[in-house]
Amino acid sequence: MIKMVASDLDGTLLIGGRQTLPEEIFPLVKELKKMGILFVAASGRQYANMRRLFEPVKDLVYFVSDGGTVIRKNDKILKVHTLPDEVWKRMHHMVKEKMPECDCFIATPECCYAENENGRMFLWLRDSYGYDMRKVDDLSSLQGKQVLKFSVYHPERCEELCAPYFTPAWRDKVTLAAAGKEWMDSTPPEGEKSTAVEFIQKQLGISPEETCTFGDNLNDIAMLQKAGRSYAVANARAEVQAAAREVCPSYSEDGVLQILKGIVSESRK
Repeated sequence: MIKMVASDLDGTLLIGGRQTLPEEIFPLVKELKKMGILFVAASGRQYANMRRLFEPVKDLVYFVSDGGTVIRKNDKILKVHTLPDEVWKRMHHMVKEKMPECDCFIATPECCYAENENGRMFLWLRDSYGYDMRKVDDLSSLQGKQVLKFSVYHPERCEELCAPYFTPAWRDKVTLAAAGKEWMDSTPPEGEKSTAVEFIQKQLGISPEETCTFGDNLNDIAMLQKAGRSYAVANARAEVQAAAREVCPSYSEDGVLQILKGIVSESRK
């Protein structure tokens, strides 16, 4: 019997960048809760943004934000993982010196920091995703911040542009995850969606066999592997579909909702 459902958001539960969830998700989360099934929202998004998305059921949901580096329930931080200052500041210098086509930002539990307040990345995160973005003249000058994630951005070719320098330099030191064509996220090795799911499983005594997960991108693969039932949406990358146990309809067909309705029906029997 399923006791926990964990789903990625962008590209899985909703179209990337959208600021509203399908309305059907809210009664489904409530119904799952009545049946003793926990819902976990797992995303690279900022917590404040995720909380707004799930406002009608925010008290029922576990939030795994910023790529898996922070776990919250009822606004309380249960677990947080951070990058050492030396690591993310060296990443910043590399992007500035070797990847001038790219932009970057850092995420903390409270807000995000970036240098170019008029750049496409800053405006997109602030205006489309509703992030709390703050401008600084030099990211590396920041001191005493809990940096959860360092993200490289390019509107079309981020993974390709990271390949010559950034990826080989850091893939053995942090968790690197390409998220769509625009992002390369760097998080602490222990801070990703899969380890967050595992933390909640252990905290609540839920086994992988009692867990169902959904995803669409490379940063979801490990999370899919933590579950006895896992689904890649039909619009997922080929590698993700290969890693999942099953494929469900795409986000445009509300594939996740279709599976959740099936879980509810199963639990009623």
